[in-house]
Amino acid sequence: MQFNKFKLSAIPLAVAGLPTLASAALYNVSPTPLEGAVNGNSAAATAIAADSSSIAIEVLRGPVGLNYSEEMPYMVDEEHFINSYDDLDNYCDNYLGYNTCGAWADEQWYGIKATGEVCDSQDSEQVCDGGLKKEIDAWNNGYISNSTASVDGLRANPFGAGVSTPPAGSVNANSTNVVINQISDADNAVGASSSPFYQNGSVYARAFKTRGFVTNLATDSSTELLPPTGLGTVISTIGQTNANGAITVGSDVITFGSASIANMADTGNGNKAPEGSGLGNLNSCSSTASYSDRACQYFQFANQASIWVSSYTTNAANARVIADFPNGATGNTDDTAQASVKAATLLTNETAPTMVGFNTYNDNGFYARAVKYTPISDFSTCLTNLQTDASLRCWTMSLIPGIDIRQGGDIIYSYTVANDINNKGVVAGIAKNFRRSSGAYAETVFINEGASTTLLGPSQSSLFFSGYNATASSINNSNELVGKVDTESARDRARRQRGYIYLHGSATNLATFQNTRGWLLDDLTNGGAASDTNNQYRIAEAFDIADNGDIAASAFYCAGGYRSTAHNALCDGTEELVAVKLTRNKSGTISQRTYDDQTVSRSGGSVGFLGLGLLALAGAMRRKK
Repeated sequence: MQFNKFKLSAIPLAVAGLPTLASAALYNVSPTPLEGAVNGNSAAATAIAADSSSIAIEVLRGPVGLNYSEEMPYMVDEEHFINSYDDLDNYCDNYLGYNTCGAWADEQWYGIKATGEVCDSQDSEQVCDGGLKKEIDAWNNGYISNSTASVDGLRANPFGAGVSTPPAGSVNANSTNVVINQISDADNAVGASSSPFYQNGSVYARAFKTRGFVTNLATDSSTELLPPTGLGTVISTIGQTNANGAITVGSDVITFGSASIANMADTGNGNKAPEGSGLGNLNSCSSTASYSDRACQYFQFANQASIWVSSYTTNAANARVIADFPNGATGNTDDTAQASVKAATLLTNETAPTMVGFNTYNDNGFYARAVKYTPISDFSTCLTNLQTDASLRCWTMSLIPGIDIRQGGDIIYSYTVANDINNKGVVAGIAKNFRRSSGAYAETVFINEGASTTLLGPSQSSLFFSGYNATASSINNSNELVGKVDTESARDRARRQRGYIYLHGSATNLATFQNTRGWLLDDLTNGGAASDTNNQYRIAEAFDIADNGDIAASAFYCAGGYRSTAHNALCDGTEELVAVKLTRNKSGTISQRTYDDQTVSRSGGSVGFLGLGLLALAGAMRRKK
């Protein structure tokens, strides 16, 4: 999932903290390749190799509107209705609860200007970057990439030169949106990309909304991951796939994610045609896929948890489904089921991978629920036979216990999703609260081990106060979990957030962290002196953590350094969102930052909508084992 581009605005902060001591920081902050060449765009380091040798970066021109590698928009839109300004506004009202939902919807729909100012209906699309409207309007106006990705400074654009089955016309190589979800053990970039747009007269068409890819970084060659075979011309032509990661199992590399297996529900419903498309419905694409049919540009699918296996010689690029939908691919008239594998690992002393993710279950409506995929006893034989027998299921699917959507007859969670698993079998994920708690529809971190699931709260760490929002992006094999978390309890608006690390259970390095489990990463990057390189950064979000503790992150950057080492220190220049790598200093110590006793006024920086709080909407960027 993407982070959101934004500029900074004024937010009052509380006064708290301990005195800062002069000492070497536990983490050193360093910019990543491309950090100095993003031309004012926002950047984040979103994936790091397990051995910390390579790092992936995503650069955004503007807000994404809808996530480029998420099967179900915002994890709640099983109807595929969120495709207009009003739909975004309604989502914000019902799931975020801000008093500023109109401004939030403006940003996600119209985008932002180079100054950081949010666009609205009065602005020309030509001065706005990002936003869902620009993607929908590409049919008439063409499109420029909003999301670009690279590894160690080398851009990944797997479909820039074209796709296997292209539309007619000339291809625009710079019109794809690319997300790298993992740097695999084989040093490949694994992720998802949209098709480039092809100009044919006055019309611009893309071959598909999103396809998974694997790029060999050494040779710069890419594999396009296709849907399963035998499911009809619509799916084979414009069907979607998404690759979340890959795992080496013996001589095989198993890439995992999702693939289309059925058409979306109720294609005749006009609510599924995007605002501004001029379409009454998407029916015309339900049986025949045509690049000259605008409806096919927006057609959606039921996507199922799937894999691609490197040793297969028969239809090697086509997905194999690994699970079933518990209640069918469509239901409740408008609902389309979705499922995905988010992460995989080889448990200690095991030779078959255990995987986690989500699947939709029908409880008077489809709800995404966190699941575990456990390999069957004769896994090796099953995987071999799966090449030619698509009916086989080499994993059994089970719900993560203790976080049921409905409890005592009441809906408790809007969704639950398992984002990562380590080789000890520790699963980390998010449960999105259906009801307000302390003024927010809280996103609560859960950690699961077997039959036991713990929802993180104040008893685990003071970071997790009542009603907090957080992500659980990645957990390494040392039981170190990273993400972002609220650092204030404001009601009815987006809250200020910062990157965190949490050490679970028998974490190997707990003593290094003063036997305290939860920390804001800003406290761990505090070098003690205002002139330190680290003081030019405040860690916005942690996306991935390597086994040695190094972290891929995004940070607010103030050239020359903030006025002090305090959490809320002022920047006399312009703050930018940049991609950084945090390198653990084994000889470093922890010196907590203070808070300056003042109201923050960022007069020197660019001012945009709700600044710091927009990261709350980023979604979970997560490492795949």
